[in-house]
Amino acid sequence: STGAYQPSAASSSCQSCPAGEYQGREGSVTCATCGGGTYSSAGAVSCPSCEAGKRSDAGSSACISCDGGDWSDASASVCSKCEVGRWSGSGADSCTACDAGKISAQGSAACDSCAGGTFSRAGSHNCTQCGSGFYSSTG
Repeated sequence: STGAYQPSAASSSCQSCPAGEYQGREGSVTCATCGGGTYSSAGAVSCPSCEAGKRSDAGSSACISCDGGDWSDASASVCSKCEVGRWSGSGADSCTACDAGKISAQGSAACDSCAGGTFSRAGSHNCTQCGSGFYSSTG
């Protein structure tokens, strides 16, 4: 049956494919490994894709949420770091630009406020000193 295999001709019954593997054809002697960005439970006939914000290695039984500062599209085997001036919480499918007055380094899970006497535009990675005749208490 599908989702199972018969490891040898001497076997009297089929065995379920283990988690992280699948078999969609009847009469098989092996199971196939799920690729990166997919997963399966035991006895699977296919490997569903990980949803956006999650990833998996080949042969996985579940998808793992991306860490804060990272993001992923659906079917990802790796999470990507947020660009400079952007941030994300865990399990994110995209990164958000830092507000004006805040900055972030690559792979940040939060934005930091600029110090007094400096400012930044939205999505910036550095704070700029206020010019003569101008001030900023924070950001």
